[in-house]
Amino acid sequence: MKFVWIFCNQSIAPEVIELLDSLEVDGYTVWRHVLGHHRGCRRHWADAVWPGENWAILVVEEAGKAWYVTEELKKMKRRREIHRAGLRAFVQDGEIMV
Repeated sequence: MKFVWIFCNQSIAPEVIELLDSLEVDGYTVWRHVLGHHRGCRRHWADAVWPGENWAILVVEEAGKAWYVTEELKKMKRRREIHRAGLRAFVQDGEIMV
C-alpha cells in the first residue's frame, strides 16, 4: 500500500478532488483549513497579512494506482494556474494494521 499525501491551495482543491474521482481511487480523506509555508511559495496563514488556506488530502492505494495518481497530478501541475496556486504530492509506504 502507498500513501499519497497531496497538499494544495484551496482555490484548486475542488479540481484535485474531481481528478481523484475521475481516477476512481478507492477513497481519500480531506483536511480543510490547513496552514503552511513552503520555500519559494507564499505563506498561507488565513489572516489579513498572509491570506489563503490549503487542503491536505490523503489517498491510500496499491502501488500501481498510487503511481498513476501521482503521474496525473504531475500533468495537472504543468498547467500554469495550477502551478501558481500550489500543488505538492508525496508518496510513502503504508501498511494496513486494523
